[in-house]
Parts: sequence; C-alpha cells; structure tokens
Amino acid sequence: MRHHTMPEREALSRIRPKNRSTRMQFLAISGGVLLAISFFAGLLYLKYRSQQYREQNWTTAIATVEDARTKLVAQVNSRYGGGMLYEVQVLAKYPVDGLPQERWITVEQTPKDLDYAQFQTRLWKGKQCFVRWKPSNPDQVVAEIN
Repeated sequence: MRHHTMPEREALSRIRPKNRSTRMQFLAISGGVLLAISFFAGLLYLKYRSQQYREQNWTTAIATVEDARTKLVAQVNSRYGGGMLYEVQVLAKYPVDGLPQERWITVEQTPKDLDYAQFQTRLWKGKQCFVRWKPSNPDQVVAEIN
C-alpha cells in the first residue's frame, strides 16, 4: 500500500467545504452535535445537584438489604418483538431515632429485563446502603445502592 504525502495547504483545500450549502450542512451537523453534548452535560449536572441536595438536606441512615425482589412494571411490544421490564425492590432494615425500621423500597433506576433484575436481587442481598428521606415526608424513602 502506497503512502502519499501532500502539503498541508492542499490537504486543507480538499477537506474544506466548497460551496455555501456544504458549509451550512457542516454547521448544522456541528451545531447538532454541540447541542446534544450540552444536553447530556446538563442532565449529568442536574443529577449531580439533586444528589448533593439529598445528601445535605435529607435525613440519612445506613441500611442493610435483608431481601430483594422484582416487580413487573411494563410490557414492551414492537414490530420486532417485545419483552417485560422489571424494577427491583429491596427490603431495607435501618434505624430511625434508635428504633429499627424495615421497609420495601423501590430502587431508583430504569426498568430492566428479568435476568438482569434477578441478578441484581442476588447481588444486593446482605449489602449495606444509604437510605434517605425528606424530614417533612418520611414516607418517601430512597435507597442508594451502588
């Protein structure tokens, strides 16, 4: 295979847009890519800020996952097939003001297929996690399992 070398000026003239419509198309594609990157960066920032808010303003306890189960939440049908989506609930045991609490908590994550959800239930049993809730609404409990 031959390797050809050419001056930089000639290489730049070959890759630069030749006419106005090609330049506009290049700008539109570049703008779309920048917009998508900005959107995802914004989502990550919002997720980070909400996590930071929870850590600073919500009541926190360390819980032990006693048990875990799957719960069917959706059935997806499409022209190419379908499937069932499940979420995972954990039975968390944690102290509140010195009194033991035990509660089924749905883990905040996107629904999964059954195999992966069952894998997570086996993986999380016996693990420790953080449990957080708003002081004004102690029934809204969030389990943070890593």
